Amino acid sequence: MAHMRNLCNGLVVKLQELTYTIGASKRIQTMSEYVDLRPEDTLLDVGGNTGKITEAYSGNCKEVVVLDPKRSIVKYGRSHRPHIKFIEGSAENIPLPDNYFDKVVASASFHHFSNQESALEEMKRVLKPDRGKLIILEIDPNSSRGKRLKFFETLFHTGAKLYAPSQLRKKAEEHDLRVLSVNSTVLGYFLTAAKRDDKINP
Repeated sequence: MAHMRNLCNGLVVKLQELTYTIGASKRIQTMSEYVDLRPEDTLLDVGGNTGKITEAYSGNCKEVVVLDPKRSIVKYGRSHRPHIKFIEGSAENIPLPDNYFDKVVASASFHHFSNQESALEEMKRVLKPDRGKLIILEIDPNSSRGKRLKFFETLFHTGAKLYAPSQLRKKAEEHDLRVLSVNSTVLGYFLTAAKRDDKINP
């Protein structure tokens, strides 16, 4: 019985992965450009699902960690991508050390975080203070794509909260993050930020 249940769970996750990665080539290319990983980098993908997209753009960087709150997804990821470290946990309470990652990514997942204030603090905490970068890919709710997404998120009562680029910039700055850029792409917009160094950027 347990074997059948595990098999069914695996098939469900596989189906979700296929749906999630439809037309993924453009997303992978754009993520590669904006995340800009180096061989010595450590990467954390917050809400990275099964890691299929993460795997495609992370290349040969030093360490890749995917954090996801769903046990079935984490289990699937571990069995299918053993070279990636999968951790079960939430963005609001990341079970990883301070100042550890060169890049922290939230790719179209930030709007699903139940407490976005805590998530920003946690992602900032695990980011390296010198060269670390936080990269958030989000959908502008005022765009045609954003309006469609907002409709379906509301229809299914997911509790998702989308921000326009200027709103997310303000929110990041309120959490003492230094916003380096906000750029629109075919996928949505990328906000890139770093920990504020008051000695350099008062």
